[in-house]
Amino acid sequence: MSNFEGERRSFRHPPMSKRELEWRGWNQLDVILITGDAFIDHPSFEVAVIGRVLESYGLKVGFIAQPDWHDTRDFTQLGKPRLFFGVTAGKNDSMVANYRPTKRPRKIDFFSPGRLPGLRPDRSSLVYAENCKRVYPDVPVVITGVEGTSRRFAHYDFWDDNIRRGLLADGVADLLVYGHPERTITQVAKVFAQGGNPVDCNSIRGVVYKLERGDNGVEKQLPPEFVDLPGWEELQTSKKSFLDMYLAIEDNSDYYRPSKPLVQQYNDCILVQTPPQRPLSTKEMDRIYELPYSRTPHPKYREAGPIPSFETVKYGLITHRGCFGDCNFCGFRQHEGRYISQRSRQSILNEATMVAGLRYFRGWISNVGGPMANMYGMGCTLDEEERMNCQRRSCLHPEPCEHLNISHEQYLELLRAVRRVDGVERCYLSSPLRVDLIMMDPQGEEFLTEVMQHFLPGHLKMPFEHVSDEVTRRVQKYDREQIKTFIERFDQIKQQQGMSDLYITPYFISAHPGSRLEDAIEVATFIKQHDLPACQIQDFVPMPGTASACMHFTGLDPYTEEPVYRPLAYRERKLQRSLFQYYKPQNERYVYDALREADRLDLVGNGPECLLENEPAWSPFE
Repeated sequence: MSNFEGERRSFRHPPMSKRELEWRGWNQLDVILITGDAFIDHPSFEVAVIGRVLESYGLKVGFIAQPDWHDTRDFTQLGKPRLFFGVTAGKNDSMVANYRPTKRPRKIDFFSPGRLPGLRPDRSSLVYAENCKRVYPDVPVVITGVEGTSRRFAHYDFWDDNIRRGLLADGVADLLVYGHPERTITQVAKVFAQGGNPVDCNSIRGVVYKLERGDNGVEKQLPPEFVDLPGWEELQTSKKSFLDMYLAIEDNSDYYRPSKPLVQQYNDCILVQTPPQRPLSTKEMDRIYELPYSRTPHPKYREAGPIPSFETVKYGLITHRGCFGDCNFCGFRQHEGRYISQRSRQSILNEATMVAGLRYFRGWISNVGGPMANMYGMGCTLDEEERMNCQRRSCLHPEPCEHLNISHEQYLELLRAVRRVDGVERCYLSSPLRVDLIMMDPQGEEFLTEVMQHFLPGHLKMPFEHVSDEVTRRVQKYDREQIKTFIERFDQIKQQQGMSDLYITPYFISAHPGSRLEDAIEVATFIKQHDLPACQIQDFVPMPGTASACMHFTGLDPYTEEPVYRPLAYRERKLQRSLFQYYKPQNERYVYDALREADRLDLVGNGPECLLENEPAWSPFE
């Protein structure tokens, strides 16, 4: 079968070329969505979900994936959309996708066919929006996605090492949708379909719009009540103002807290954020995930090589959205929100049955979870009216809320049910679990035991992040004693059940604000003490809009205004990361230099706590 015939038969895929429009008999699309990732029609990818939701309301939707931004021809391949262009950088911030934490370009891209790097521009949302306006100046451009959410106001940019303006102020887009966009972008499409313009969307929750300074009576277009964020000029001279801006944004970005519109002044424009959207209900979640996704990449990638991000999720099931974990460094926290929106058990089982019937399915469900797997079935027990009076910033910190339901019962029953679906031989957990939730639940040991027996692919992913009290306080995660108790319980169950091959794969974060060499040494000794050599290390990158980025830029904790130590130098960041992987031969000299600088050469020798046996013979810094 020729490639042409294969593409023509794949009518179930949304169109990505003029020829596919002709097959459908379409002369013009209503909405064109542009993404920095390869297009995969799977519910794990937000741009595919947006397209299917708009399509379910009768709109004609097409996709342009990873267009060549050096000229405008790729942006005209589907013609002029009737309503608007929707632009997203992809599943991650484009700068994170393009660069390592050392600011060097990445050699592989897990969201591109064949892992080929360089297929998306830096700050993709701005570049794509500019090209859309070049070819069709009169068509509105709407930015959405993780990059749009995190950069909607002035923000610290790690790669520039400076403050950048909000995306709408920095570019030519007309509107920005923040948070999960399905309900908001549907309402935007309705406004445009009725002949409205971007300013007519200023009553829709979950958007940021721009008012030009040159317009007559621009001040009169502001909301009657709003929070005035520190302006652009003020942010240039005062780090305290940056801290105040972060707190004001956080306090007004939660649907279940009294939120007002936010306004930020620039020399040439004013950005206005409307209050956030209500989290999706279970019925709405079920509807979204039951839409007719093809669950495959577009056929145009057939000869371009595999797309790694798809290979990891193609047989996975999403159970819920949201995370009440409130980790300060997490770039998805502001996008997901802290309230859990979950699917019904029957909807998930229906999808599991459908996946089990796919042609190439071999019996293994790769994941059943969400951002944090064991939050399914958990969340706030207050009714909606009582939630609106909640003044807490976090459900878990400094102490867990008394109204937080912590029970693994629903999730465990769901896992058992998925495992019993005809055609499913094994069901795995790829999403991480939270230690503190397992430890706080009276049935946590039963849950952990069954997970270890039936739902692990040989190892358990656990985001420990750090063990130093100073750093865990800044990260806003569980402490050393909770982690230690969990590991002891894991080892005990492993011995009782005879699962000697099972092990923990912990995540640690290096060079987070508050972390000194002494703190990194504490992690290294903890890893050795508990025999955790298979750990994964994440070099800290201050994601725009996060509390950790605020600490990194200002040197202050945004919640207490305490000074925070910041490991800014490349050498110190390298030494901290090397300590976390002290057992690798290539890190020996870095580890020795770190121990010498911290006056901890007592950890060199043959003792049980020693990280090195002898002093290495060479120095990387000489």
